[in-house]
Amino acid sequence: MAAAFVLQVSLAMTEAADAQVIKTADNPSKVAITEDARAKARDIFTERCATCHGADGRGNGPAAANLKPKPIDFHSQNWQKSVSDDSITKAIIFGGRAVGKSSQMAPNPDLENEPAIVAVLVEKIRKWGR
Repeated sequence: MAAAFVLQVSLAMTEAADAQVIKTADNPSKVAITEDARAKARDIFTERCATCHGADGRGNGPAAANLKPKPIDFHSQNWQKSVSDDSITKAIIFGGRAVGKSSQMAPNPDLENEPAIVAVLVEKIRKWGR
């Protein structure tokens, strides 16, 4: 009985996370991106993401050596082709576990209601794949 309850709660949380991502990233290309959002996204990437993913997005940040699995190299064409913008958005907001990746990638719930900042982060990640 307890296991069934845990399963129901887990499924409800997953469905809620999916609904929240759709709300946040209905269409990142239609989000109005301001210079303020770009500046905040740069700061967030530097403070939160570069520690593992590296300033250049190659998965070579100072903390990467101690992580298993290693952080994603955003320059990888294979990875870029395998992931959607919605999946990247979900990983940014809800962490790696939300997209079946490492739970070591921390969530950023404070960005859930900041679609412009998240859109800039997704844009930055995508530019490394070109």
